[in-house]
Amino acid sequence: MSPIDLAEFEQAGFVRGPQLLDVAQLEQVRDAVARLLDASSAGMDRLLMYRSSGAGADRQVHVVGASLAEPAIAGLVRHPLLASWITRLLGCRQARFFRDQIFVKKPRSHGVVPWHQDYSDWTHTSPPTHITCWIALDDATPASGCLQYVRGRQIEVLPKITREDTLESALLRLPAEVRENFAPEPVDVPAGGCVFHHCLTIHGSAANTSAHPRRAIALAFMHPETRAIASRPVIPGGAAFPPGALIEGDLFPLIGDTHAS
Repeated sequence: MSPIDLAEFEQAGFVRGPQLLDVAQLEQVRDAVARLLDASSAGMDRLLMYRSSGAGADRQVHVVGASLAEPAIAGLVRHPLLASWITRLLGCRQARFFRDQIFVKKPRSHGVVPWHQDYSDWTHTSPPTHITCWIALDDATPASGCLQYVRGRQIEVLPKITREDTLESALLRLPAEVRENFAPEPVDVPAGGCVFHHCLTIHGSAANTSAHPRRAIALAFMHPETRAIASRPVIPGGAAFPPGALIEGDLFPLIGDTHAS
């Protein structure tokens, strides 16, 4: 990571990352995702959440805990280059893994994700410094529904989006000053590449109008001293921590300099 990358992240709330996966690694991860999507993975019973809705091109699958089920995805959590970027962006020698999620937009499918902040779903944890590494498994372009970001970190925590929300309805709930200067930036990411964003950065994505799938894995990390501030499960399918407790344990491994005190 260069000083320019770090400065861009601090200013914009997001930054393009490096190429993480070569051709062989990319195929391994794609195969792992395919097994999870058709429920044929040998690790299905280790998933924290598996939810399927819709049908045909608009079928949506929500998977949490893929790194517990598939070794190729578990390897991404401890990828040395990813760890180097995450710890630099967090400004600490170690980071703690928070959660993973798989996103799939089939060719010519709806698959809209309304404007939101990740932290709107994570307000039971603090401080709000979580960073997501979004890894493209196919070329992500404006036509295929790549991520689009609103520059800067919106400190005010936005309302959670719902299944009924659209890009238009979510836009109406953004602060007035954001709407007045609304100019989201689409970020193309090549297959095997990634983009990092802060949990307070507003982002969303449009439908996949292309003839190609748009698959991705999002790995979220947090500061190693992140604590629970509400008695609810920290992640879907996980345990609850009492308010004030350090979020730690097997589901939340440390990455980076594991010899740091």
